[in-house]
Order: sequence, then structure tokens, then C-alpha cells
Amino acid sequence: MFTNNNLSPEQRAAINRANSQHSTGAKSAAGREASSRNHTLHGLARHNGHFALLTFENKDEFDAFQSSLANEYRPESPTESILVTNMSESHWLAQRAQGLLTGCLDPETGKIDDPKSFSLYLRYQTTHERAFHKSLNELLKLRSERRKEQAGFEAQRRRQAEREAEIEAQKRAAQQAKEEQVDDQLMQDPTFRDLLNRISAARESKSPEYSTLQLEFQRRYDDALAAMEDSLAQAA
Repeated sequence: MFTNNNLSPEQRAAINRANSQHSTGAKSAAGREASSRNHTLHGLARHNGHFALLTFENKDEFDAFQSSLANEYRPESPTESILVTNMSESHWLAQRAQGLLTGCLDPETGKIDDPKSFSLYLRYQTTHERAFHKSLNELLKLRSERRKEQAGFEAQRRRQAEREAEIEAQKRAAQQAKEEQVDDQLMQDPTFRDLLNRISAARESKSPEYSTLQLEFQRRYDDALAAMEDSLAQAA
């Protein structure tokens, strides 16, 4: 990870000297050009809106840090990838500002010997630390909302499954009630009771007529059930 030790005293001194010349802001075209070069030098202002490593910074170290964040948060969408990228860049810039802040201090006394640059770098450090936490909070909020949506979908699907099971149970109960009513009706028919006796006798004697009588029983039962369903449909 990028730390203060990435900047040598000579690098911090050179950056501080360059920035102190432009701390009051540029007004002329030449001044604005110089200010632009100054921003590129310390790189804390995202020159032209883009993040860039400085020449003395280690690209492999930054790539490794960015990969470590990606592995930690494992973005699942383009938006999440953007937020994780913003987090890595913001943290890197905050650490860069921290390194520059150290260069504004007298190494022996620890006192600020360049107040304007110190104030500038402190402001940038705070800005990028806030940017890091803002992206992190947005990422966590996005995931929280997704979990709620998924939980809501799962709850809805569970309720739907429960409702379907309830309807199926009601259908089975209604069908059973109709079948029991058909049984009662058929048992009042002497010819049906006679059929049952013939089936019982054929079963005991292992008569070949047993299969035929079974088919007759099923036909009588199905006809009675269909008649009842027609009657109920007409009544509805």
C-alpha cells in the first residue's frame, strides 16, 4: 500500500517548492498553465478529472492494492466496480497527501515550515478520505438494497408457494368430499352392492372375470362422479 515512505525528502521538497509558488491561484493564461502543471506535479486534484500515478510511484504496488480491494468487496455489477475503483484511487490520493504533509514539517523540530502547502495538502487528504468513505457507504447501501430486494422476492415466492399449496390442499379436500358423497350414493344402489359382492367372490376364487368386474366398478364410479360434477357446475 502507498505510504509516506514513498516520498524521499528531495521529492517532497521539490513538490512543496513548486506548489508554494501557485498557492494563491492563477489569474492569467500563463498562470493557469503553470497552475495546471502544479496540479499534475502533486496529482491531488485529479488533473483533468482523471487519476494518474506520479513518476516516482510504483504502479505494481497500486495495481496490487486495487486488486486487494476488488478481492475483498468482489463487485457484482459495473456500478460496484466503479465504486471500488473510486475507493482505491481515493485512498491512494489520501496517502499521497499524507506523504506531502510530512514534507511540510521541519524534520528536527516537527514544526510546519510551509503553512500554505501544509493547509493545501491537509485539505486534499481530508477530501480524499471523505471520498473513500462515501464510495464505501454507497457500495454498502447498494448491496443492502439488493439484499432487501432479494429478500422481498424470496418472501413473495415463498408466499406464492404457500398459497399454491393451500389451494392444492383445498382442491384435494373438495375432491375427497365429492368422492365420499359418490361412495354414499353408490352404496344406496343395490346393483352396485351386488357388483361389489361379485368382485369379492371373483377375487377369492381367482376368477378371470375379476379384471372385467374391476373395470365395471371403475366405470360406474367415474360415471357417478362425473354426474355429480355436472350437477355442481349447473348449480353454480
